[in-house]
Amino acid sequence: MKYVRDVFGVFIITTIFFGFILLEIIFLETYTPELDRMETGEWLSNFQISAFICLIAALVASLLWYVLAQWIFKINNSRDARKRLIWGLLSLLPIVAVIPGVFLTASAKTGLALVYLFFLGNGVGSYWLTTLLFSPSAFKYTPFGAQVFRRW
Repeated sequence: MKYVRDVFGVFIITTIFFGFILLEIIFLETYTPELDRMETGEWLSNFQISAFICLIAALVASLLWYVLAQWIFKINNSRDARKRLIWGLLSLLPIVAVIPGVFLTASAKTGLALVYLFFLGNGVGSYWLTTLLFSPSAFKYTPFGAQVFRRW
């Protein structure tokens, strides 16, 4: 039953980040970047699609990490629990998911750094937080910062 709770927690955190995307869209509607040859509505639609791609990539990476850590990795001694390299490689999935966003929102002259920061924050932030809070107990200290936050 613990597995269901952890996976449910991953989906809850992802839903919270989905809400952040909606807040970012509201923010970007008020702070409209200077656009090149594109309507604001179309640009915001591209932003929304790209942000969702980043969030879905983070969800897939988080669930893949959970499956690997819970059922695939075997621990025979304490050194086997060190899988930070694999955790880091999985974090590349939400990072690489920013690339479609770069191409879809590239028509703005200003404000792109903030938009790219939103993409990274949604993807990498979601992946980090879900793996930080809901990694299986044998690998609960693998994500960076987990020793500070995970006391259970």
